[in-house]
Amino acid sequence: MGMKLHRFLAALAVMAAVLVPRPAEAVVVERVVAVVGEKAILLTDVRKRARPYIRRLYAQVPPGSPQRAGAESKIMKDMLEKMVDEELEQLVALRQNMTVTAAEVDAALRRVSRANNIPLSKLYEDVKRNTGMGEIEYRQEMRRQVLEGKLLNRFAQSLRVNKAEAVKMFEDIKKRERSILLYQPAWIVFRLGKDAAPEVKKARMALARQVVADARSGVPFEELAANFSEDSATSQKGGDLGVRIPSLSPRAATGKFKLLAKELEDEAIELERGQISDPFIFKEALVILTVTQRQPSRYVSFEAVKREMIERVRAEKLQRVKEKWLKDLRKRTFVDIRM
Repeated sequence: MGMKLHRFLAALAVMAAVLVPRPAEAVVVERVVAVVGEKAILLTDVRKRARPYIRRLYAQVPPGSPQRAGAESKIMKDMLEKMVDEELEQLVALRQNMTVTAAEVDAALRRVSRANNIPLSKLYEDVKRNTGMGEIEYRQEMRRQVLEGKLLNRFAQSLRVNKAEAVKMFEDIKKRERSILLYQPAWIVFRLGKDAAPEVKKARMALARQVVADARSGVPFEELAANFSEDSATSQKGGDLGVRIPSLSPRAATGKFKLLAKELEDEAIELERGQISDPFIFKEALVILTVTQRQPSRYVSFEAVKREMIERVRAEKLQRVKEKWLKDLRKRTFVDIRM
């Protein structure tokens, strides 16, 4: 089908969608925000699908806030992009005679119910309360997810994950987890002064490196802090800086726990419990940092979560494949986005 015919059919779809007569009233114009193939996507449909996310936004951001308007606009644009992708997937499904039965939707809903350990009736109630979606809307959303899963299944079956990829995922997740969990740092401070001569800085660095070597060889950090640290507030407490919260943690805004200066936090996040940093310059001092305690991680060992890591890597690979597939579909299909 040529591009001109595509546009002609799209125009017909738009005309059919936008003119909705009401008795004894003027014609109501419905805005079309995208056309995919011969299907028009209406603004009211985008608003309806975006409603759960906008409700959540309204609960978190006060009215009249510039952040609210910007965030709402982004939600609408993201939802429109999602709906365009879904229409592209629907076109592929039609060409392949692929459908989703009511039984498949029921099975998917039962899996969600079991995963959340609640009866299906309670699941519907929770969805309604949290998102505003009724049972019919939620079943439609589940149907879309099931269809996408069936379409992508052919890609998923061919994806392979090796151990190195899974181990890297494990290490990345543990590092990201550190950016939200409580930790307790300690330090040793060597003052340099604002105008310290180069030879003084060199001597102080040599001393700091020797202290690091002693700490790594087994000399207790608190003993070294008491003997060498020039921070009077912490030296006799083993350099202890108290319990801190990472700045990226959602709990940081509560003010319940103190933050560490960003330069120090960046170093601390990289450290395993008990690991000793190399000396580094912080303001007008040389600092040696360690982390004496961390909030327990659920990722105790790679072997304990190996299957989860493999599935996470596979999911990331599948997402990349999906994005490329949808990008190729857009090239081969008439898509006109107007919002």
